[in-house]
Amino acid sequence: MTAIVVVNVSQTLAPAPPTLQKTGALISQGATNTSANTRTFLASPASLTPIILGAAALSNLTYSGGTVTATASANHGLPIGNPIELTIVGAAPAGYNGTFLCTPTTATAFTYPVPSSLASATAYGTWTAEDVSELVAMVDTFFAQGSQQGVWVLELGANSVTNGVSELSAWITANPGIFYSYLVPRTWDANAAFLAFLAGFESTTSKTYFYVTTTLATYQNYTPLMKCVKAMIECPVYGIWPANVLTGVTWSGGVATAVTTTNHGVLPGQYFTISGVVSTLIPAGYNGTFLALPGTATTNLIYALASNPGTYSSGGTLVVSYYSSAGIPSTEFSHASDFQHDLNYSPSTTNKVTPNRFAFLFGVTPFPIQGNAALLQTLQTANINIVGTGAQGGISNTILLYGTTMDGQDFNYWYSVDWVQINLALNITNALINGSNNPINPLYYNQPGIDSLQQICVSTMNSGVTFGLVLGNTIQTALDGPGLSAAIDAESFINQTVVNAVPFVPYSISNPNDYGVGLYQGFAIIYTPARGFAQIVINVNVTNFVA
Repeated sequence: MTAIVVVNVSQTLAPAPPTLQKTGALISQGATNTSANTRTFLASPASLTPIILGAAALSNLTYSGGTVTATASANHGLPIGNPIELTIVGAAPAGYNGTFLCTPTTATAFTYPVPSSLASATAYGTWTAEDVSELVAMVDTFFAQGSQQGVWVLELGANSVTNGVSELSAWITANPGIFYSYLVPRTWDANAAFLAFLAGFESTTSKTYFYVTTTLATYQNYTPLMKCVKAMIECPVYGIWPANVLTGVTWSGGVATAVTTTNHGVLPGQYFTISGVVSTLIPAGYNGTFLALPGTATTNLIYALASNPGTYSSGGTLVVSYYSSAGIPSTEFSHASDFQHDLNYSPSTTNKVTPNRFAFLFGVTPFPIQGNAALLQTLQTANINIVGTGAQGGISNTILLYGTTMDGQDFNYWYSVDWVQINLALNITNALINGSNNPINPLYYNQPGIDSLQQICVSTMNSGVTFGLVLGNTIQTALDGPGLSAAIDAESFINQTVVNAVPFVPYSISNPNDYGVGLYQGFAIIYTPARGFAQIVINVNVTNFVA
């Protein structure tokens, strides 16, 4: 029997909300028991426990000529010949303990340099990848900001920094668009391979960011071209010492040794500043702020210096330090705090994107203020972030200063640009697919089709305004290229977000080949990302005249 009524059904499906900007990864190099190039989701600090590596026993430690040879009780699994940061604890004498750049030499042995002679070991202790304690600190600091946002651990395998950078590059190439941001290990700071790698993410359409922990000695390696880098200097370690005239400086194999007139009081692990040295190849090359390396004692200041400044000519002073700073605890990884804050953005009508600058941070140590006014201004000018406090506003909380990427833009700027790109692409693609499956109202390449897609662009930008990402009201226009340029030159769109679509007929006349291949390039959106205040200036005029 023939049906009296036949009902045909087609579907129009809404797009799933994009999640790229809420996905980030903590980089691990051998800190977990997972395979290289795998990722594990953490919903809380407890999620790390099953995958974090424990300490491994050492069966022997021998010292000879400035080098320690450590023998593990079992195969260490480290790539032979590739230097890697390892931590040794529980050995005796204590000089065997610490975090060192070690070189695996056999399946069970590795070597590392020490600054002074050591007696025979009486206890051998244990070893772990340096990344173990660092990954734990990353996770603990991340979740100190709250439990509502999870994070991934991307395991790259135990290896050198340079090889780790290569592994990450290959992983991103094979897995594009998986993570929006990466929190990298401290050891990656200023690595030549890492700096070169960053150049691949500097375009305006690259939606990938790297949270880099840099130092007072190395931050100048990052340039304003690196919009993909959000750099932070953690609270440094330094002590109190007087100014001390230098009697000479030498350089050898990437290490400089400055000699002071009297005992300087600087300890290994503290930051100090040298000024006024003149040398032959790079006249001011020995000057700057540096980290005191092992071996720093009495009148010797030992610090890393990549390039040879040449022979010492004259001058030089260890700059006086009036205040001391204990630095951060071993359980803290400061940059994980704003890493979590940025991933936790969830733009909506009732949850607007707040300014990144001055964001509250929790469980982190503020950068010292006393005696550092000039330094803090220098760091701000260089677009380096620090942890500060809200003391100027009568608030005791620690806050983020200054919320910028290396190009000087507020993080909100690029977050907004990325959100617009992601959501325009998603919503327009969704309309094209649905329009190809809707027999009642199919989407055709004609004026009504262009109008329909333009309205989707307008709706997307209106959402951006409502969510705190886009400045001004949205208007839609239908101007050709010259007309749009003329309107811009006439400042017709001040404080407005413009969504322009060149009408079908003028566009087809100007671009006769596009219709035949289904290509339309007539949309243009002009907008300004929303941002917060950086500074307020109030002018006050005082008078003793009485009205």
